[in-house]
Amino acid sequence: MSAPLPLQGIRVLTLEQVHALPWGTSFLADLGAQVIRIESLGHLQDRKSGPFPNGKPGPQWWEEGGNLAYFGTRNKQSLCLEVTAPAGKAVFYKLVKHCDVVTDNFRPGTMRRLGFDHEKLAAINPRIITLSSTAFGYTGPWQSAGSRARTVDATSGMSSLTGYEGGPSVRASNNYMDHSTGNNVAYALLLAIYRRNKTGKGVRIDLTMQETGVSCIGPAILEAQRGIKRERLGCAHLWKSPHNVYPCAGEDRWIAIAVANDTEWAGLKQAMGAPAWAQDARYNTVAGRWQHRHELDKKIAEWTAPQDNLALTGTLQAAGVCAGAAMKGEDLINDPHLRARGFLQDMKRAGGTRVYAKRPFTIPGIPIEIRHVAKLGEHNESVLREVAGLSDAEIRALADEGVIADTPHADEKAP
Repeated sequence: MSAPLPLQGIRVLTLEQVHALPWGTSFLADLGAQVIRIESLGHLQDRKSGPFPNGKPGPQWWEEGGNLAYFGTRNKQSLCLEVTAPAGKAVFYKLVKHCDVVTDNFRPGTMRRLGFDHEKLAAINPRIITLSSTAFGYTGPWQSAGSRARTVDATSGMSSLTGYEGGPSVRASNNYMDHSTGNNVAYALLLAIYRRNKTGKGVRIDLTMQETGVSCIGPAILEAQRGIKRERLGCAHLWKSPHNVYPCAGEDRWIAIAVANDTEWAGLKQAMGAPAWAQDARYNTVAGRWQHRHELDKKIAEWTAPQDNLALTGTLQAAGVCAGAAMKGEDLINDPHLRARGFLQDMKRAGGTRVYAKRPFTIPGIPIEIRHVAKLGEHNESVLREVAGLSDAEIRALADEGVIADTPHADEKAP
């Protein structure tokens, strides 16, 4: 028998959607917590978002999306329960009585309108921990505003920093803020569980995406207070050069090269075969290379252009130069290094076997992998019976009334 996972015995009830909060709660599920995801037939957007096998949704599209395995229902339980129905709300309260954590990512005010605010839930279970993950928080002038990761990128100041030199803002990633916020969700919940286990007291957590983003640009916050204005630099660095992404052989193939000091510059010159242009005295110092970075980038791009980016990465690393091929998805799922580390997991799902990423850390004796991907309403009966304490007759009545379900409505349109 395998050893128990660290969070075994912790029970989380989550009203979640999209990306940030589901990403955070999936960490707890990976570590053994019983994470019960409340789903609704009126809000199946996560199950419609894919990506789907071969790019097309199948007959059971609601079970096929790749996002479900990465964070949506990864190692979680699915309870498809209409909490807006009186009977569904009553069941929710019964579940709260036997849970450690309740999370949501609705706009502020929604949980109170549902009757699920912290005060109400704490009256049912004084040890309960509640966490709301919102765009701007439960206080302040922007508390009622909605957002997506892209708009939070902007309001956190992050977008002002990203973009090519001399150009407008360019978004760095389509879900950077989702992952960063989800990580903070996991950190906050682990801390709250630790505190509750020490004191016996529950707690309310108000976590925001905007503040997550602001905390990621600390240097810019400090510079603003000293009157320092920093222009966008694209892939360049404030003082290192060469420091950029350069073209390689093939379609859309690139390599990142970063030289921080004279020793690394000497290694790069050696790897390039000591061309005459590289002996220019202007490139002999860190400051000189940065001052002439544009022409240096052009010369290096001419050298990298005909070469394979993976092979060139090995050559430069052997010469003591920090370099990395710009990997694509197809490169990563076949990467021998990631395979050797056991980071990639082959898992059979709808459409065949797929490759998924595990967590970026290993802990001896604690297997952290995708054990299960919950189907819609898969755990209706077990959760209602074992956690809420309902009888079989009561569960059947909920199903007959449409309060619980395990398939979409017949008229639900496929994505």
